[in-house]
Amino acid sequence: MRLAVGLFLSWMLLTLFSNASLAGVVERRKDQFGRDFAYYIYPIIGEIPGMGKATGLGVSVSNMGDGDTDVTGYYVRGDIKATGLALLDYHILPQRLIFDVGYNDYRIVTTTYGVGANSDPANVIYPKVEGRYLLGQLTLTFDERRYEMFARMLNGRNRLIEVLDKDKQAFPGLDTSWKSGIYYSVGGSLDLTDDRLDPRKGARFEFSSRLPHSTRADESEYYVNDYNLTGYVPMRKWDTLVFNLFYSRAHVTRQGTTDYATLQQQQGLNCNQYPAGPERNTCLSAEATLLAGKLENNQYGTATALGGTQRLRSYDNWRFYAGQALFYGTEYRWNLTDERTPFNIYLAKGIRTGIQLAAFWERGMVANEFGQLFKNKHESYGVGARLILSGVIIRFDLAKGDEGTQSQLFITYPWSMFSVDNPG
Repeated sequence: MRLAVGLFLSWMLLTLFSNASLAGVVERRKDQFGRDFAYYIYPIIGEIPGMGKATGLGVSVSNMGDGDTDVTGYYVRGDIKATGLALLDYHILPQRLIFDVGYNDYRIVTTTYGVGANSDPANVIYPKVEGRYLLGQLTLTFDERRYEMFARMLNGRNRLIEVLDKDKQAFPGLDTSWKSGIYYSVGGSLDLTDDRLDPRKGARFEFSSRLPHSTRADESEYYVNDYNLTGYVPMRKWDTLVFNLFYSRAHVTRQGTTDYATLQQQQGLNCNQYPAGPERNTCLSAEATLLAGKLENNQYGTATALGGTQRLRSYDNWRFYAGQALFYGTEYRWNLTDERTPFNIYLAKGIRTGIQLAAFWERGMVANEFGQLFKNKHESYGVGARLILSGVIIRFDLAKGDEGTQSQLFITYPWSMFSVDNPG
């Protein structure tokens, strides 16, 4: 099976990129270093599956100073409490070396499931976490951003406020101290499409490696390699048929504690504080869910998870996770318009370049061993609508899967390698 998948990946890569080469390098539809000044002051009414809903305000200023440098910020409150500010596409060397930096703080309650593809959707816990991080990235780019390499650093701290069981009851006696860390990633992309923001033909291959990091002797140390291949096939006059293939794998360089009793003593929920009976049983069940994930992580590492705003959109954020993840999907994008329409409505000024509808189907799987990946698959399908502005894509998707229906209002196209709800 590993050989068959390897051959398929090689065939898909060769087909997409040889077609692009035979036709010559795909010409860009427009300048990849935008010059159209725009600003937006907009309400935020959003939802991230598995985290909840939030409302607030966002401000974005694009293509400042006759260049493509952007500043954007947001403030939201609700189930998700978060604030962020970012400086994007600041050119240290014009059209060659680009710097991005952003700050985010948050307080969220996440829905945490058991590890693996067969985890019980009813067996969940709700860790309440607060934290903040500063993220910086340097990108070296060539040939209208067709070829890029990047180095990224995330410096952050967080703490566990409390853990709720499935009935939303809190467990007392947890370690709520702040924990800090610095995380590094490197990667690159080969982008043979007609536009980075809104591609309609060509192919794009992206690679990212999150380097090993561990601050505790009982936790594993591992790196995660992500591979993302997307093909864009023009249809009719303006439409696009999109294919995506994503693979993520964790490689453990040092195992952490793999003995359950030891880990229970070090990171458990202190269930012995309850007398024998229903309360202790509930605590032990929640503790087993928490520690099972830590044990699997210590033995195999944790690859990029599936579920949420990017892949398997009908499931909660980080719904399925294990040492490896494989995903593929297709999406048809109906571009209702192909335009450059300036607008200035007091709180927003820019250029609208398109209105789009979409229909999609996705399939994903996770396992600790490659040979086990194909034994359990999960699917999502649905429809969406997008508003494409100068420098921004606003996306609404409605997706259905085995565990119900999810709606989400988010920015950027799906199948991204980086998003604000999953930085790394």
